[in-house]
Amino acid sequence: MFHHFHDERKHYKGQGSISMSDFEAILMFVGLDRILDPKEWLKRLGANQLTNRDVCITLDDGLLCQFDVVLPVLDKYNLKAFWFVYSSVFEGGLGKFEIYRVFRSKFFKDIDDFYNIFFDKIFQSKFGNNARKVLEETDMVRYSKTFPFYSTNDMRFRLIRDRVLSREEFEIIMDAIIQDQGLNLADLSKNIWMSNENLAYLNRQGHVIGLHSYSHPMMLAELPFERQQEEYQKNYEHIQRVCGRPPVDMAHPANSYNDSTLKILSQLGVECGFKSNMFPRDDPVRDTTNKHTKKAGGRSVPVGDNDKLTRHGCDRVATCLVRDDPSQLNKSKYEIAREDHANIMRMMTRPVRGTTGN
Repeated sequence: MFHHFHDERKHYKGQGSISMSDFEAILMFVGLDRILDPKEWLKRLGANQLTNRDVCITLDDGLLCQFDVVLPVLDKYNLKAFWFVYSSVFEGGLGKFEIYRVFRSKFFKDIDDFYNIFFDKIFQSKFGNNARKVLEETDMVRYSKTFPFYSTNDMRFRLIRDRVLSREEFEIIMDAIIQDQGLNLADLSKNIWMSNENLAYLNRQGHVIGLHSYSHPMMLAELPFERQQEEYQKNYEHIQRVCGRPPVDMAHPANSYNDSTLKILSQLGVECGFKSNMFPRDDPVRDTTNKHTKKAGGRSVPVGDNDKLTRHGCDRVATCLVRDDPSQLNKSKYEIAREDHANIMRMMTRPVRGTTGN
């Protein structure tokens, strides 16, 4: 699973972004001979014929950096990928969470400089007491085992954003910080997303464009059925209009979904859906599907033991195969586990267990 990329020309280096050479190194590590064409992946999934060796490439959010940095590498090795897009940004909307990422990564010398401003705003506001309570009640050590690539401030920021603030409250605070810096959302949004022409080109070249909701709600599972249905119906209609075919694949935005979501996907004729982690949905500790609402005490915090991710774990990268019991991790064809590129890069730097590391 991939999101952000950087180069020397147009796309800045931000938190979690990787270069063209990084991407190519990951492909070499995983093994080019193992990477399936998306259409072959769908065929084997439908026939229940995926094996331990089968992997695929997935890219989320419709980012222009993916088109500019990743596509040349895919072309070099004659590879195709799944590209999951949310449609609002192709129809004049602004995906604020991506704009905020640009802002905090590009306009601060150190990400902690941004976090200091954000935390000051929060703790001096009416949200301060609740924020302190959530941070005190969260086992940060266990949380960090699931997301070893997050710093302490990364985790604090996400906990406040996702468990203390509503989407509207978060946006009000972020918009105010951006305005205080003399910037505006329109300027910050330049060169973030692909265009409809880019999507049509990818489709013509044999790549597969899939659903990722219309507006990318961070907590889609908390929306009522009708709102979820609208999110995916509008996303579906946009992709069908641009690509000339109905989408049959999807990825859950922010890994947020519930049984209503799965029902909607079935009604739309979706054949394959990807999660954003390697944990079972019904695991009460590791579940990140937002089954627990704020009213019930806040969204469950994903924690787990990523120390299991050794070089051998690469046999499960973005496949239907899992650490322990596939039937437990991949509950349905709409809940296929994916490995994040950051964890794959961690595997690449670790010696295989049982070797000397020489």
